[in-house]
Amino acid sequence: MGKQVKMLQNGKITIPADMRQKLGISEGDYITLEIVEGKILLLPPKTVPNPTDLLTGLAKDVELTEPAKQELRKAAATRIKKKTTRKQG
Repeated sequence: MGKQVKMLQNGKITIPADMRQKLGISEGDYITLEIVEGKILLLPPKTVPNPTDLLTGLAKDVELTEPAKQELRKAAATRIKKKTTRKQG
């Protein structure tokens, strides 16, 4: 999956064409580089590192009532029970 590229003058590298195409990167686009656990992570344009950040504030002033919380817990428990009791084929 990985490809080896050569570091050029002033730290320039060329991202192979097939990788640019898969990531939707075009000439002039800004990409984000991050260091994660000693590796360079390249984030193409329009990447949201933490998608839940986009949800912040959408349900402002909405409170979950206790019966709704109980229904959510009940639904989750039922789903977990179904998954754990499936027959192994």
